[in-house]
Parts: sequence; C-alpha cells; structure tokens
Amino acid sequence: MSGSKPDILWAPHHVDRFVVCDSELSLYHIDSAVSSELKAGSLRLSEETTATLLSINSDTPYMKCVAWYPKYDPECLLAVGQANGRVVLTSLGQDHSSKSKDLIGKEFVPKHARQCNTLAWNPLDSNWLAAGLDKHRADFSVLIWDISSKYAPETAVATEKVRLSAGDAEAGLVVTKPLYELGQNDACLSLCWLPRDQKLLLAGMHRNLAIFDLRNTSQKIFVNTKAVQGVTVDPYFHDRVASFYEGQVAIWDLRKFEKPVLTLTEQPKPLTKVAWCPTRTGLLATLTRDSNIIRLYDMQHTPTPIGDETEPTIIERSVQPCENYIASFAWHPTSQNRMVVVTPNRTMSDFTVFERISLAWSPVTSLMWACGRHLYECTEEGKASSLEKDIATKMRLRALSSFLYVTILMKQYTEDMDQKLTGNKGPLVYAGIKSIVKSSLGTTENLRHSRSGSDRQADIIQYLSEERSLALQLCGWIKKGTDLDVEPFLSSLEQEGDWERAAAVALFNLDIRRAIQILNKGASSGKGDLNLNVVAMALSGYTDEKNSLWREMCSTLRLQLNNPYLCAMFAFLTSESGSYDGVLYENNVAVRDRVAFACKFLNDAQLNRFIEKLTNEMKEAGNLEGILLTGLTKDGVDLMESYVDRTGDVQTASYCMLQGSPSEVLKDERVQYWIENYRNLLDAWRFWHKRAEFDIHRSKLDPSSKPLAQVLAYYQPRVFPKKPLAPIHIFHYCVLLLVPALVTFFSGVYDSCSGDSLGCHYFPFYYL
Repeated sequence: MSGSKPDILWAPHHVDRFVVCDSELSLYHIDSAVSSELKAGSLRLSEETTATLLSINSDTPYMKCVAWYPKYDPECLLAVGQANGRVVLTSLGQDHSSKSKDLIGKEFVPKHARQCNTLAWNPLDSNWLAAGLDKHRADFSVLIWDISSKYAPETAVATEKVRLSAGDAEAGLVVTKPLYELGQNDACLSLCWLPRDQKLLLAGMHRNLAIFDLRNTSQKIFVNTKAVQGVTVDPYFHDRVASFYEGQVAIWDLRKFEKPVLTLTEQPKPLTKVAWCPTRTGLLATLTRDSNIIRLYDMQHTPTPIGDETEPTIIERSVQPCENYIASFAWHPTSQNRMVVVTPNRTMSDFTVFERISLAWSPVTSLMWACGRHLYECTEEGKASSLEKDIATKMRLRALSSFLYVTILMKQYTEDMDQKLTGNKGPLVYAGIKSIVKSSLGTTENLRHSRSGSDRQADIIQYLSEERSLALQLCGWIKKGTDLDVEPFLSSLEQEGDWERAAAVALFNLDIRRAIQILNKGASSGKGDLNLNVVAMALSGYTDEKNSLWREMCSTLRLQLNNPYLCAMFAFLTSESGSYDGVLYENNVAVRDRVAFACKFLNDAQLNRFIEKLTNEMKEAGNLEGILLTGLTKDGVDLMESYVDRTGDVQTASYCMLQGSPSEVLKDERVQYWIENYRNLLDAWRFWHKRAEFDIHRSKLDPSSKPLAQVLAYYQPRVFPKKPLAPIHIFHYCVLLLVPALVTFFSGVYDSCSGDSLGCHYFPFYYL
C-alpha cells in the first residue's frame, strides 16, 4: 500500500499461499525447507519453511485496503480499495476461466471521490462486496456492491479501459450504482459481515458501532463508542466481537450491545491490528505500532452467555516472533496457532505460538497433558515390578484386590496376658515391646544355659520373665502360652527356604547341633548360600577358648560372608557374655530377630537402653518394623507420621492406626487426617463400595465414628415385599442379601488370619 506498511492475507482455499500488499501485490508459496536447500529467489521464513514468489501485480496503485474473494472460483480474485474510493477487481496469476475474465478489471465507483478504508466480502453471498469510505457531505460511507451487476446505460457515467497485470487490455465496465447505501453523512473505518445472518453488517463508524440489517435499511442498532477500528468477529463465538481505538481493545457481546463486556489492558502505543485465531477458541492477537511483540489474550474461560455482573477471565501473554518491528501479521487459516509476520522492509517470519502445556494427573496415576488441540497420555513402557510402581498405584491395587492391610494386633497376643496382669502394670493390649519390657523391671530371672551340640560346654546367661516371653511371641519366635519351644518357628523357616535365618535362630537358642543340621540341609537343597557347608563345618569345631585358632579363623571368615545372619552367628559365638553388639547392631538382620535376641541375652538395664535406642531409630526412619517396638500408641503415631511423610502411604497408616486404642490413637489429629485422606482417595478412584466397606470396618473398631446411614442401609439385609416383583427387582434384592454375607465372610477370614499372622509372616502387616 502506497506510503504505508505492508499487510498479509492468506489465500482462503490454498493453505500454502499468501499475498503481501503495500505498493504492489506479491503472491508467495510456502514450502518445506527440509527437503531441499534454499532455492534461488526463495526467502527463509523459519528453520522448516521457505517462501517462493509466484507473481506480482503492480497495476493497482494507491492501494488502501485489499480483500480476497472467499470462493474457490475464481481462486485468485482480489478486491482493491484505492485512495480515490474506487474498488477494483484484480487477479494474481493466470486464471482463464470465463467467470474470471468477466470480473477482472471491473471497477465500482462512488458518487464522490474519497478514500476507501476497508473492504469485506459477504461469506455466504459472495457476489456482495461491502466498502467503507471516508465521510462526505450528503453521501453514504457504506456501499454494498454486487460484483455480478451488468453495465446499464442509465446507471453508467463512463466506460474505461482497464489494463490487466498480464499485459493485455480489455474493455471493462465501471459500475456506479451500489446495491445498498448505508451510513449517510458519516465515515466508516472498519467492516465485517456477521456470520449468523448474511443480511447483517457490522460497521465501525466515526463515533459508533452500527449493525445494519439489509432487510430494513432505514433502521440500525448502534452504540456510541470510540472503539470503532478493526471490528472482527470471533469465528467460534459469533456473538463476540473485538474492536479497538488507540491502545485499547473492547470486547462486545452482540446480544447485550449496550456496552463492552470487557476492556483489555490499554497499551502504551496505538494498536495497528487485532485478529482472532481461526484455529483456537477465544484467542485474540493484538499488535501495537513500532513493536516486535504480539500480545495474546486467551478468553477460553469466558462464561457464555455473558451475564451483566460476570467478569470474564483473561489469560494474557506475549510472544516475540522476530527481532525487528512488526508491520503486520496473519493467522494461518488451518495450521494450529501458526502465523506469518512481516516487517516494514518486507522481511517475513513463519512462527508458531506454542501453548502452555496443562498437566493432569488422574487418580489412577495416568499422566496426560493438553497442548492446543492435541491430548497426550504418558504410558509405562514394559511391565514395572511392584517395587518400582508409585505408592498410589500400590494402594489402588491393594484396594482393588479387597485385601485388608492390618497390623500385628497386640491385642491378639496379649488377651491372655492382660487377664493375668494386675496392679499398677495396667493393660498391655495396644502396647509395644518398648512398654512391655519396661513393665518387666524387677521380675527377670537369670538362667544359665550351655550350648547344645558342643563338645565343650560354656555357660551362657539368659533372662526370662512373662513380659520377655510375650515379647518373644510378638517377634514370632514362640507360640502363645508358656511353652518356649522355638522348633515350630524353625520348621516354618525351613519350609520357606530361609536357611541362614533358621540356623541363626537355632544358634541364638543355644542349639548348635540343630543349626548345623539346618545349614547342611540348606546346602544340599542347592538354593541357599554357597558358604553354608563352610559355616556348618566351622560351627562343628566350636570352642569357647578365647585364644584358640578357631576363634581367629572364625573372625576372618566372618569378614568374608555377605549374609547378615551368617555374620551374626559368628559374632555371637566369638563375643563375650553380655556384649553382643555384633548381633544387635547388624542392621540387615530383621528388627524382630534382634529384639528377640536382646530379650533373651540382655539384662534389664541393657535391654531398656537398646530398645529405647532402636525405637528412636525406627521412628526417625519411619520404618514400619518399629511398630513392634512402639505398638499402637503415641510413639506408634510418631513412627507412622515419619512413614507417611516418606512414602505417602495413607492406606497403611489408616488400617494400622484403626487397631489402636480410641482414647490414645484414634483421636489424634494426624490419624484422623490420614483416614479422611484415604477415604477421599477411594472416592477419587470411584471405589464407592470399598469406601463403604472401610467405613463399616472403621465403625467396628472405632465406635465413635459411625458410617453414614445410607452406607449401613446399603449393606443391611432386606426382606422381600409382599407385592410381586419384577425380575430386575428380584436381582437387586439378591444383591442386597448377598453383599452383607460376603462382608461377613471376609470379616471372618480377616479375624481368623490376623490371629495367626505372626506365625505366617513375622511382619507387622500382611495381605489378605
């Protein structure tokens, strides 16, 4: 455009072509730059694209505005508005169709010459072309031409020759009678047809926005405003219109046309262009004068319909397509968030506005993110082991498999003992070994035993009390009752193939012969440690002489062993009576085995110091094996807090703490927080039935917490009504009768399993 900055127009039906217009019209073709090197005459637009010049049209001087014909045929027809108010139809490229020949070169001339500011083709009736002109006294500024109208002698004032870009001259007609004349004695600065009705035209007049209805041209709807430039309709919301004035953008709702529904942040410099993104809902781009920044306003969250008191939500951001000032830009009609920008010296850049990526982590641990129109899902490749899965996945699978995750119930192993304990000792129903061993002070008996199976007998001091026996039960070494026989425990370990641990426990119970037997059996099975035969042979030569060669060799062998139980065995045999640090602080030996060992061989003072130290370590590390020490008490809640902080496993914390004493544990804010979070987690997974079962289980253990009435009602047996039932109703009643029976059955399984879980798993939790 003469004396003005260049503008860009995309071809309506060719997504790889655009025209740059200033003093001349230049048609470009975009191609991929990856397939070949930059050709002669091509321009680099980006790392991936180049532009090749196809044709130039310089036969339409004094251009002020350009509009591309919206239909496919003729495909390169453009309307050019000139400084004298004339509108000329011209072409880019060779189009020899009869329709094109009839239109190219046609001129539409107003009565009085003045500048043509804007052009707009009707998107439905493509023969209609609206032109907006400057003000002239007693004349109209909005003229709607019918490009198919023929020359008539009574309406024509002149006949001219129009020179075409191809170089040949043909006789063309000058049309002077418009189809419609609107906006008398005013100026029109911008135009756009309203997509909802082909008869409605929105015009930015000098002091107002006006909607003209061509079915009744004597009336119009208008609103007084200064924001009359660049009127444009949102392609995804046809009642939303943007316009601007100076540095301010106004957003209008045509259904409530009294005032703007939103005024965007005023820019320090005047705006030169605003445009809605054709591939993205509610995304508006704006450009200010002498700027290399394009500001974007995301109105995705604008409520529709827009109420009087509703303030739309706008997300604002800026992008910088190039380093130089931007003269104009144009959104690509089909490529998502893509635009081409042009500088005043016609340097062009192909640019894609990348969306902010929105991440979403579903309750079932699926990771998804949205980028523009695309939705991506992150899936695991291959099958990960259960240890590698996220804790949320583990908890969901546990809940899905209907297991109950429960603690070693101190209650299960102390009911008989609780009936015997009287006086100031109090009940030990929920106490851990830490509390139990403290209550044994002053009641411990010293016993001297010798190692069975050794040629030379050495007296070993052991300690015995009811409380220590209870601790051994909790550690799994002996069964309930007064019998201290460890043989059932050893047999179960042999069945599991845990030869090293079984041999160590046998040795800690001073039965060297049984330990050697276990080691030989493990060696013959081929599944144990390769050193089992060597250790068995070393044990067979045991002597208690301090300076013997056996002790020296065993001390050397101990350093070469990798299995912690084999190391602990030699540490026990080579240690002095009452000094067993080599066993007690072998961290890879299970806590329950170290605690059981301490209960057998440490005096009261040593035992309390060790248990206190180990308890603090377990609490600090959040090690669930420490529940054996803390029990379901405040110390147990502290330990569980560390565990939850480390793992996030509120499922374990909830089921475990539900076994605690209501007065001490369940009223703790932390426990209630874990329980409610687990319930919310079950709801998020849509495990409604699992949540109901959990609530019922909770109400049984915590009478102060009752499930909702509808939960209880769902699981209560129903009686059949007297009226005949439809088959579907009979099915519903059968389900209602069956569910409580299943709940009762699993509760019985849970009760029966929890009692002997000690002898089966030797850990504070097990799977049902």
